[in-house]
Amino acid sequence: MPTIHLDLNQSILKGGQRLPLALAHRTTDAVALALSKNPPPKGGRGVWLVSVAFVGPKQMQSINRHYRGKDRLTDVLSFPLQNPPAKGGRGGAAEWGQGGRGVVGEVLISYDQARRQALERGHATRDEVVFLLVHGLLHLFGFDHERPVDAKQMFPLQERILKSLSIDSRL
Repeated sequence: MPTIHLDLNQSILKGGQRLPLALAHRTTDAVALALSKNPPPKGGRGVWLVSVAFVGPKQMQSINRHYRGKDRLTDVLSFPLQNPPAKGGRGGAAEWGQGGRGVVGEVLISYDQARRQALERGHATRDEVVFLLVHGLLHLFGFDHERPVDAKQMFPLQERILKSLSIDSRL
């Protein structure tokens, strides 16, 4: 089973806005367990470090514009730092999927956008933040939803992870 170590930067958040470390670790453990049963497109075994940071709305919009060409606020962005290996080759700083160690990438979450979405949809902001963390982590490991065939793989996995965390997957 992969192990996901979390470097969590919540410095811009205040008090009750912060994601409790125990919940953050339960979330990464749930993702790791799911990845052990559903091998991801980009590796998944080994010990992996993931950086998660909360950023303000202006910074998130700027990053979204710079990296995705979309000049609007978004809720979560994922930046993989390794490339999957070519057939028989090596990828990034560590070998993917071979019991390696390495930095997988970074997930950025806009707390303000998460709070807005939670209010609009009538659920807790903390549940929305966990949803975004799970979603971002799956992207780091190569799951996607741009094409229907990819969405059929990613969304059911995301739903199972959220259910294991007692979070309504219909968020």
